[in-house]
Parts: sequence; C-alpha cells; structure tokens
Amino acid sequence: MKAILFYLLFVSTFLSCQQKIKLNMPEYDDVMMTSNSYNLPYNVNFTKETLPKGLKRFEQKQKNEFLNILEYDNQGNLIFKYYRQFVNETWNGKFLTIIERNFYNNKNQLTKTIVLNSNTGSSENEYYYDSEENLILIKIKGLPADGNNNNPWRYIENLVNSNDFDNDKNVIEVDKNSEYNYYVYEYDFDKKHVNAFIKNQDSKQKFHTVYKFNLLNQLVSKTAFDGNSINYFNSYFIEYNGNKKVTKEYDDEKNITQTTTEFKENLFTYIETVNTEFHFIQKRKYFGKTLISDDSFTENNNEKTLEKYDVDEYNIPTKMTHETNGKVDLEVYFINKYEFFKD
Repeated sequence: MKAILFYLLFVSTFLSCQQKIKLNMPEYDDVMMTSNSYNLPYNVNFTKETLPKGLKRFEQKQKNEFLNILEYDNQGNLIFKYYRQFVNETWNGKFLTIIERNFYNNKNQLTKTIVLNSNTGSSENEYYYDSEENLILIKIKGLPADGNNNNPWRYIENLVNSNDFDNDKNVIEVDKNSEYNYYVYEYDFDKKHVNAFIKNQDSKQKFHTVYKFNLLNQLVSKTAFDGNSINYFNSYFIEYNGNKKVTKEYDDEKNITQTTTEFKENLFTYIETVNTEFHFIQKRKYFGKTLISDDSFTENNNEKTLEKYDVDEYNIPTKMTHETNGKVDLEVYFINKYEFFKD
C-alpha cells in the first residue's frame, strides 16, 4: 500500500512540475461548423486580421437568396453564422442551410456553439480550457432531424439573425438535452503531445487522436488511431520549409495520396493541393478564409477549370467567373451589405 501511495504521489508531482504552455492546436474540426471551413463553395469567413473594423453584420445575396450572414459582437467575436449551399433544382428547397451560434466568456474564449443543419438536425458543443487557454474538454450533444436526406428542417432558412435563432424550437430543445458525449484533450507539455479521445465511447472502441508539436510549437502531425493501428484516412503529417507548411496524407499502404502546400503573404493565404489518388492539382488563393481564386486541373479528363473573383473594398467576392478549358461557362453575381457599430 505504501509503495502504491508513493507511486501515485510521484506521478502527481511529476505532472504538476510540467511547465504549461499554450500549444498551437488546430481549430476543433466539427463538420457542422462552417466558420472554420476552407472548402465550402461561396463561404464567406473573416479572420481576426481580415475583419473590417467595427463590423456588426454582413449579408451576402445571390439574386434574392441569402448565401452568407455573419454577426459580430463589439469585441469582434463571431456570434452568428448563416450559410446556404445550392444542392440542385429538384431538392427540397434547392439549398442546404447551416446556421451557427457562438457564445463567449469575458476572456473572449468560445464557450458554446449551437448549430442547426437543415438536412441533419442540430448539435451543441460546450468548451472548457486550462489556465493557459488550451482546450481540454468539449461536451457534445445533438438532436437529429427526422427525414431521409430531404431537407426536413428547411424552415431554418428563415432564421436570419441571432434573435430568430435563439427563439427557435429546436435550439431550445437541444439546449435542454442533458445527454452528453465528452471529448477530452490530455496534454503532455514535456513531450509536446496531445491525446484526444471520446471519454464515454463503447468499451470495444479504442479511437483516439494524437497531436505532436516540434520545439517551435508547430504542429507536425495529427495521427488517428483505431486501437494500435493508424487510421491514415483521418491523419496527416506536416513539414515546414521556410514560410511554407507542407501537409502530407497517406493511404493504408503508406502511399502518399495528397500533398498540400500552404503559405501566407500579408493577409492572403495560398494553398496548392496535389492529389495522386484522384489525379488533380488545385491552386487556391484566400483572403483570410474566403476563396478569391481557384485554378484546378484534373488529369483523368484533361480538364482545366478556373474560378476568378471580382471583390469589393473588403476583398469579399462580388462576382465569380468560371472557365472550363479557357471558355467562360458560368458567371455568378453577389450583393454584399455591411453594417457597422456606431462610434
């Protein structure tokens, strides 16, 4: 018994002696959240660096249809994100709608996100941090929508501001739900490792993810495990070459399937993707997280596509011109509206 007590005391003392730092973790990857996505069409997002000073509300329409609505508090925190994506002419409502509502504490830390998805339902995340502002726990719950991929919650397209959202019946319902899953982050600051896992997962499941950092606090890998085996589909590995970040992805036979090179110039981000599995090359330019240029080539059908964007004074698109093999085949126009806090 004394030996066990001594061991527990030793482990506790060892862990407490680790110097906590703020690790440069990637954003929490929630597929329901459009605010942290680079890859959705016509998705407008500002970063802290690109947010127009004093912006309160942004609206973007294509013809008479809302595509993007963003609301901010007076600290520059995104509190409401409305996004719509065209599916097809025969789909119920034609558009998929995803709405995100964020809440913050007095340190401007994100503490809760509620998402409504017109096709799948709702989800709610609550976020908890350590003293260095590292994310240590996410409490997750949800409410599925009834329906078989037929846009059963189409009505949420009419929730066009945070007040509408807060009073919605399904937001109130998911908020009352007390059944959580717990996503835990365990930090080893000496080894610069973070182990992330679902605390209450089925005992037969052994899924977890390990994030590793170098001495410069740069993320060098995200490795997903199923038991002791690496799940390469959900893993990636990063190298740094000057101002360029090179991310590599592999298949289960450890063949490279995709290489992504990313670098920044001022407020613009350039991302080049070479995919050997589907044989395409894509070169994209973003202002913050908003796409303003896309140059792609697909080897299988020898097709080159180009999306060129005209932008407004805040570098947000007002027109998209799409070319295939040098021929213009689509033009899309956007109407942007900005509302600012009064001084």
